[in-house]
Amino acid sequence: MKSKVNVSRFLACAALVGAALLFAHSLAKAPSSGGDTAEAGGAEVDLDFTRMNQTIRTTYSYRLGANPKEFDGKTLRLYGTLLTRVDKADGKRYFACMLGEPGGCACCAPGGVLEFEPKDGMKWPEDFPPAGSSVTVAGRLGMVVEVDEGRTYTIPRLFAADVSER
Repeated sequence: MKSKVNVSRFLACAALVGAALLFAHSLAKAPSSGGDTAEAGGAEVDLDFTRMNQTIRTTYSYRLGANPKEFDGKTLRLYGTLLTRVDKADGKRYFACMLGEPGGCACCAPGGVLEFEPKDGMKWPEDFPPAGSSVTVAGRLGMVVEVDEGRTYTIPRLFAADVSER
């Protein structure tokens, strides 16, 4: 008897997860509602992480990390913690957003940290919230190919990204 209850619970959970994934997939295909274009540099947002619940956001974060080419060319809006660093080798400043609520853990899902290049004209630090702030970032996702020690890596990055404090 006890094993039937566990199987029933497992099947119920599997059905809920399946429904959540179908719903998440439909969100990816649905156009965003009107008025959402300003933060994405005037372009329509294809996938808005800011309107998703935690389960759907986690699903898409995982998909973004596991198969970033699926989202290549799409305009994304997301939120998280602003990260920045300067590469000592070339002096270039890099920006990233750790997806999710501040204090979250980047290791929870692949794609937990997404690099971005700010839109033209944005200067550090005057046009940015302070590093570590909760921010909304919107831009077009593209792939950057880098070679390091003979290995080739394809890295997802948001381009022409708008950054605003949440």
